[in-house]
Amino acid sequence: MARRLEGLDELGFDTEAYVKRLRMLRQIVSGENQQDFAARLGVDAKRWNNYEQGYPVPRHVAMMIMKQFDGMSIEWLWFGKIGNLSTFYLEQIRAIEALERQQNKVRQHILQKAPAKPLPPRATATKTKGRARKRS
Repeated sequence: MARRLEGLDELGFDTEAYVKRLRMLRQIVSGENQQDFAARLGVDAKRWNNYEQGYPVPRHVAMMIMKQFDGMSIEWLWFGKIGNLSTFYLEQIRAIEALERQQNKVRQHILQKAPAKPLPPRATATKTKGRARKRS
């Protein structure tokens, strides 16, 4: 069984960024659907899900990615290096990153505008007089 990519941070490998890049590739190719992406790649959906959870992509799957998605770079997937990416993938990645930056700005703006004091507690239901009705 494959092991998660743990302990590589000390060597300079950013596991969180690696997982993010795998998700970006899937998003570029198949939108949000892991099953569609895995089927298109030719691997089991559970296996692809494991990769997106931090398990390493084996060499044969990396080769399948490069063959199936012309212009994709394994150097980018594993290490974030963009030198071998096609223009198509580079533009898609930059668009996703720009969208994420914009969404983060909006979140920060919303958090800054949030009320400083806590909201009042919800009103509780009042008790009714008399016997409770029997529910069926």
